[in-house]
Formats: sequence, C-alpha cells, structure tokens
Amino acid sequence: MRFNQLRLLLEHFVNCREEMRVVYRRLEMNADAERVRMLLNYLQHQEKENTAHVKEFISQAKPELLDTWTDIRAEHDLVDKMAKVSLPANMSSDDVMSLALDLSEQSLDLLRQAKDGFSMLAEQQFLANLIEHQEKRQQQMVHATHRLDDI
Repeated sequence: MRFNQLRLLLEHFVNCREEMRVVYRRLEMNADAERVRMLLNYLQHQEKENTAHVKEFISQAKPELLDTWTDIRAEHDLVDKMAKVSLPANMSSDDVMSLALDLSEQSLDLLRQAKDGFSMLAEQQFLANLIEHQEKRQQQMVHATHRLDDI
C-alpha cells in the first residue's frame, strides 16, 4: 500500500521495536558468554520500555495528527530481516551492539523519512520529538553497554 496514515506508520515502528526484543531474546538463549547474555537481557528490557514510551507518545497525540496521510510506505522488510537474524553462539558484545545499532537505525529511518515527507509543521514537530527521544535512548544504550564492558 503506497499511502498510509501516520498512525499506521507509528504502529509499524512499534512492531519493529517489539520484534527487536524478540530477536534479543532468541540470541540470549543461544549465547555462550554470560556478559553477552546480560547485554541481550538489558537490550530486551530497553526495547520493552521503548515500546511502552512510544505507545504512550502515540496515545497523547491528537487524533487528527495521527490521521494525517503520507505517501511513505511501511516496509515490512525490516521485520522479515529480523526474523532471520542470527549470530553464532560465541558472539561478542561488539557483535550484539553492532546489530542493535543497525536495527535501531533502520527502524528510525522510517520516522525520519516520514518527518521529511510532511509539509505541515505539526507533523514534522511531532515526529522530530519522537526521533529525538529515540536517539537519546539509543545513546543511553551505547553508554550503558560501555559501562558493562568496564565491569
């Protein structure tokens, strides 16, 4: 479907973040190293909180804003890609972080494309606020994993 309402794009974004949590859980069950399992458990927790925040953010938005149409498509390629993600049992923390950042950036690209596609300031600002919050959470995740490495 070529045209989507902002609400559907945001629901797709939430679905991507929920699928990331599933990926981290699957990898955690396969990981050999305790430190990597701790990292993957942390990432699952982060995605659970992230999803709850985005859902709350959406619930506070004005309905007319969420009903705005855009020609940005919600691609399901990322969800399909995540279903196929695997890392070897001897994965390192760096492997996991590289994957986590890649998946996070790909999911954020959908929001960035939508923000750039809107001509109305209200929609752009709404998405800019959501993107900013997501980027801050991503930075916190990186800092927390560096602290884990320092332990």
